[in-house]
Amino acid sequence: MTGPSEVDGDVSILTAETTWRVHEQIETALLIDGRDYYRAFFAAASKAKKSILLLGWQFDSDVQLVRGDDLPAGVEPREAELLALLDRLCRDRPELQIRVLAWDHSVLFAFERELLQKLYFDAISCDRFDFRWDNTVPLGGSHHQKVAIVDGRVAFLGSQDICQARWDDSAHRPDNEHRTSRGAAHQPYHEVQLAVTGEAARSMVDLFVWRWYGATGERLDPGELATRDEEEDNALSRPSLDFPVTLPMPAARLGLARTIPEVTGRAQVSEVGALYVKAIESAERLVYIESQYLTSCAVRDALLARMADPARPKLDIVIVLPRKPERLKEEMTIGIPQAVLLQLLDQAARDHGHALGIYDVAAGTGEDGEPRYVYIHSKLLIVDDRRFIVGSANLTNRSMTIDSEIVAAYEALPGERAVRNAVRRARVRLMLEHVGERAVVRALVRPEGLVARLDAMIEAGEVRLRRHDLRKDEPGLVAKAVHELTLEFLDPWESTNEKCPAA
Repeated sequence: MTGPSEVDGDVSILTAETTWRVHEQIETALLIDGRDYYRAFFAAASKAKKSILLLGWQFDSDVQLVRGDDLPAGVEPREAELLALLDRLCRDRPELQIRVLAWDHSVLFAFERELLQKLYFDAISCDRFDFRWDNTVPLGGSHHQKVAIVDGRVAFLGSQDICQARWDDSAHRPDNEHRTSRGAAHQPYHEVQLAVTGEAARSMVDLFVWRWYGATGERLDPGELATRDEEEDNALSRPSLDFPVTLPMPAARLGLARTIPEVTGRAQVSEVGALYVKAIESAERLVYIESQYLTSCAVRDALLARMADPARPKLDIVIVLPRKPERLKEEMTIGIPQAVLLQLLDQAARDHGHALGIYDVAAGTGEDGEPRYVYIHSKLLIVDDRRFIVGSANLTNRSMTIDSEIVAAYEALPGERAVRNAVRRARVRLMLEHVGERAVVRALVRPEGLVARLDAMIEAGEVRLRRHDLRKDEPGLVAKAVHELTLEFLDPWESTNEKCPAA
């Protein structure tokens, strides 16, 4: 573990202000979309010896982790469900501890949760299985970290909950027979999860132990949750990604950043917001964003300030969002400040000569002839193909203040060509998924002119990408009234619950 550094005259954005911990030469891999994450977790968990630790915003006991041709030989679909897998592993392995810590959710989310969930998890009679709720957040906040750790050797973090209605593959076909939730088809979903090893995985154990103590008062020993025999200790210094991944990443410097909301006896931690601002301030050519929502005042102001600087190069800014919020409550609350923010960015780009493209992704057409859109649930930022932040934090005020979050950040400083190439490869891979198979890869590689090339593809009708219609986001009178009543509760600006000021 290291602190902030300066290499070849380029100052790192991974500082004491922006990160919790920084680790060197960490082996990692990207898991893009639910199919790849769930089967990786299934494979890793199936080899667990000492512990499986889960932190989540939401869990479902009956989510099937591997489906169709991914089911291992001799494994029935029921045996691939989350609770069935954990139950079997706990019973079969006398030293294995399984602990699940879930957000004790608000009544606003009651209908999105599995009814009587704790009863299902508590039905496991294995005395080394423990399911607990965590309600240690301010009023209106949530525990939004999405982490799974196996033996302290490998950890997963990112945008994806282990729950129903999240499974999809990267084709996002409207007619995928495996994309179902309790027998009913659900919409295409896009997720990005990260697998980390070594010291970064052990940091995730420390995070879990800290959260567990805060929620339960029980102090866990991190050493008892990790493999400790000589063979496994040696393996901690080597890659342990012995499961399928979407995109392996080279050994790299990796920063970890948190949002920890302030409650009685616990100070605010705002590393995530500071990290995003520093990354955007550093942009020279390209800002690429995927997020479920975009309402953050800090991110807005960083983008506006960067675009207004006449001494800096012009940017291509690509933002990929859902076509609309998933549910009415989000449309009535988050949707309005997001519409205002996007319009401000659009005007600033025009005023200062930057290229801004805000996009949705169409998956195709359903049986009823209506278009089906991919719901963008990933949360990531790529700057100049040199800096890459990925994790659980949406670009909202709440993700920077009243929700708990965890993100990881890659950084390629001068001379670190392998990392830079890997970040570029990750961006192009993500964009190819959104643009579609007919896209020419070379049209996506070069940052300069990227927005113009994407717009030309859309105009020619060649791609799945669609321009986000800013006009349809205009709120009506009822929506404005609901927004005014709920914004300070649902998406407060900073920890003071002030309204996000207009730019």
